[in-house]
Amino acid sequence: MVVVRRVVRYCLCALALLALSGSTANAALLSGILPGLLSTPDRPARCDETTSQPFADWGDTSDYVLVPGGDFESGAAGWTLAGGAAITSGNEPFRVGGPGDRRSLSLPAGSAVTTPPMCFAPGDLKLRFFAVSTGSSASYLQVRVVVKSALGILSILDGGTMSTNSVWVPSPQLKLYLTNVTSLISTDAVSFRFVPAGSASWRIDDVYLDPFKDG
Repeated sequence: MVVVRRVVRYCLCALALLALSGSTANAALLSGILPGLLSTPDRPARCDETTSQPFADWGDTSDYVLVPGGDFESGAAGWTLAGGAAITSGNEPFRVGGPGDRRSLSLPAGSAVTTPPMCFAPGDLKLRFFAVSTGSSASYLQVRVVVKSALGILSILDGGTMSTNSVWVPSPQLKLYLTNVTSLISTDAVSFRFVPAGSASWRIDDVYLDPFKDG
């Protein structure tokens, strides 16, 4: 056991030196080796690879994976809700998840929610969901990307925004450029935080990620 610990310590020191050298080749080496030595603290227990095309009717034929609990039909297990965010009755009217869907997530002004961590393939990705809002047209919904590295380093990145809309609509493609970041922090799991900015209240439903840099 002592020998194993020493080997891991020496490997980590070597990897740290490679990272500090700053070359692209060394960053790639770090990305490839480090996940085998350390486990990400908040890595999802399993990776759901069931795909669908929920936005095909809007011209987006990319393959998406539902964010864990992202249809809210079974509550918000694994999600972190704050500031009055809550599951509410009423589904987005397109029912892309199924005709029996009945729930969505309410986000009043001042609230915030964070998804459970989910897997993604190396490279960039994009997030989409359905939303409706009431309140000031100057308000918007901010999406943040929460990434925790194998070393426990937490990064919060800008994931884009959605403008207010008084009827249910699909969000724009929120393209998340993680290629350079993930080569440095060595992780294959991300979470997403939704934060209303301004006085508008929001409802969101059917949150999907295209984790394959697809299209």
